[in-house]
Amino acid sequence: MKSWNLLVLVILFIACHKPGEKVEVSELTGDTDIDFATEAISKNTSNPDLYFKRAELFYDRTNYDRAIEDLKSAMVIDSLNPNYYHLLADVYLDYYQSKRALYTMEQVVKMYPERIPSLLKLCEFQYILKQYDKSISTINRIIKYDRENADAYLMLGLNFKEQEQFTQAINSFQTAVEMDPELTDAWLILGEMYANNGSKLAEQYYDNAINIDPTNIQALHTKAFYLQNNNRIEEAMDLYNRIKSIDRSYADAYLNSGILLLEQDSLQRAWEEFDIITQVQPNSYLAFYYRGIANEMMGKKEAAITDYQNAINLNSKFQKAAEALEAIQAATVN
Repeated sequence: MKSWNLLVLVILFIACHKPGEKVEVSELTGDTDIDFATEAISKNTSNPDLYFKRAELFYDRTNYDRAIEDLKSAMVIDSLNPNYYHLLADVYLDYYQSKRALYTMEQVVKMYPERIPSLLKLCEFQYILKQYDKSISTINRIIKYDRENADAYLMLGLNFKEQEQFTQAINSFQTAVEMDPELTDAWLILGEMYANNGSKLAEQYYDNAINIDPTNIQALHTKAFYLQNNNRIEEAMDLYNRIKSIDRSYADAYLNSGILLLEQDSLQRAWEEFDIITQVQPNSYLAFYYRGIANEMMGKKEAAITDYQNAINLNSKFQKAAEALEAIQAATVN
C-alpha cells in the first residue's frame, strides 16, 4: 500500500520530468543568493538539497512557480524527504491552491503516519481550511504518540476557540503552557480570552508572555492595546515607546500612540507619529488618513486634503477618507 502511495506522489508532483532526465538549470537572475544557488546546482545537478535550498529562496521572494519547479526537481532525485513536501505544501497554500496544499500533507502523513512534525502541520492546515473535526482527529493521533506535546494542545485550543467552545479552549491552552511554559502564543491567546470576559487575569497572562522574551513585539503590543482599551493611557504609551525603541520601523506602535495623542489634543506630536509611518511604510493609507486628521485639526486644510487624497489613492474603498475629503472640501468652498 505504501509503495502505491509513493507512486501517486511521483505522478502528481513530478510528472513533468522523466526518470533519469537531467534537470535544466535556471538562468542567472541578478539575485545574488539565487544565482549562487544556481551555480551550486550547475556543479552538482544530482543533489536534491540544492534544489530545495533554491526553492526556499524563490518561496521567500514569492516566486511560487519557480519554487514549485525546484521542489519537483528535488523530488525526482529523492521522493521520500518529508521536508520537500512540507515546503511544497506551504508554497501551494500561499499560492491560493489550498486543496493541493492539504493533499500534499495528507500524502506525507500516509508515508510517515507517526511523524509528529508532519501530523502537526497537517492539523494546522486542516484548521486553516476550517476542517475542525479532521484537525482535532489528527491532534488526537499526535497525543496518542506524544502525550506531552504542547503544540498539539495549542492547536486543540485553537480548534475549540474557532467553534466557540471556550471552556475547552481555555483548558487546552492552559495544558499547553503547563507542558511548555515558554509557549508565548498560548499565553497571549489566554490573555485575549480572559480580557474578552473582563477578567483581570488577562494582564497576568500578557505579562507571562512578555517575561519569556521582553523584546517580543507581539507580546508588548498586545498588552499595550489591552491597557489602551482599559483607559490606562500612560502605561500604554510607555509600552508603545518601548516597542519603538526595539523596532523603529514597527508602524502599529506609531499609529496607536498617534491616535492616543490625538485624543489628548497633542496634535503636533500626533502628526509626528503619523508622519514617521508615511516614511517607514509609505503604503499605509491609515497613516495618511490620520495625518490628515491631525493637519485638519491644526487648521492646515490644504495639507489635510492632500493626505486624505493620498489615503484614497492607496485604498479606493476606504470610506472614512472619502467622507473626510468631501467634508473638508465642502467646508472650504463654503
